[in-house]
Amino acid sequence: MAQSSGSESSGGGKDNDGSTRIPFTLHRVFRDDDTSLCSLYLEMPSGMEDISKSYAYPKVFLLVNDKDKSQKDCLKMMHNLIHENVLGVKFWEEVEGEPYIRVYVEPYTAFVSELLKNAEFAVHPIIHSVPSRDFRKMVWAAINALDYIRESGNYHGNFSWRTTLYHEANGNIVVKLAYFERKNSKTLLQCQAEDFISLGASLEAVSRHVRNNYAKFQNQTCCLIDDLASKLKSVTKFSVGTAKHDLEDHDFFWDEKRTKMFFAYEVPKIFKNEAVKNRFRALPTCPTLPWKTKWSPDPLSDPILIEMEKYRAKHGLGQYNENSFEDFLRFISGMYTHENLLRKQVICRHHTQTQYT
Repeated sequence: MAQSSGSESSGGGKDNDGSTRIPFTLHRVFRDDDTSLCSLYLEMPSGMEDISKSYAYPKVFLLVNDKDKSQKDCLKMMHNLIHENVLGVKFWEEVEGEPYIRVYVEPYTAFVSELLKNAEFAVHPIIHSVPSRDFRKMVWAAINALDYIRESGNYHGNFSWRTTLYHEANGNIVVKLAYFERKNSKTLLQCQAEDFISLGASLEAVSRHVRNNYAKFQNQTCCLIDDLASKLKSVTKFSVGTAKHDLEDHDFFWDEKRTKMFFAYEVPKIFKNEAVKNRFRALPTCPTLPWKTKWSPDPLSDPILIEMEKYRAKHGLGQYNENSFEDFLRFISGMYTHENLLRKQVICRHHTQTQYT
């Protein structure tokens, strides 16, 4: 077992030639009983009251409250797992006379659970649907990290947003999995599957929080997160090996480009399918024909419909047929396909009208 074996320090001051001596502390951090090799760590300058302010010295991340072999095995595993989304453990030491292990790690900001206390963090601010851009990236980072841990022949054993940290720098949020634990009387595959199930349960908790606390909640706000949570909770020891691959094209993770490709290329293929059209017709939000007057009381002044008709005319497509249900589906599909252009044109139109009123 590697052990801490004390430290030595030197004082500061000026030498005769005018150069300044910088005080330092040399920590004898590890001694490996198997190899008799020692690892040293230099703290310079020494005597800093808050070592977390020093970029050269790792921040104290964790005080492990017991020194059993299970906890030490988890720390060794985290030390060996080199991944952007697994908290990097630099070294640790047993504190003499204290019942804990002091662990030094890479920089981090706070727990993910602190971010998620604000329900709006998880929701896209424009379409009022989960996920937001940052939350989408965080969930995929968690899946990516859990799969990396699985491929490394390990498991997390204690995943939740309360045990997951993040580091924020230059506007980017990077998830850091931490607080690993060992489980008794379970197979490795079962433990790996339970990591994904725990992520699913964590998404369910976010969904409940959004439903109860998001002021602009709508029926579709939590559709994607609920479906993804259900799929994660269905992972078994037989499917865990392909869980990441199975979920990577889930629409929860679609960015703007993937969404546009879906509506531009995949949706039009199904317009001739009567079964699909009948499902759309059965929706309570589906308008009756002629759909233009159902879409807007005054279609001639509706900004979105106007811009979509202009786009079709420019490209020789002709006007939408308000008595064709297929054209209504094309209209909806086109709005998603040209979302950014529509937003720009509608805002520009609004500003122009405001100037002359």
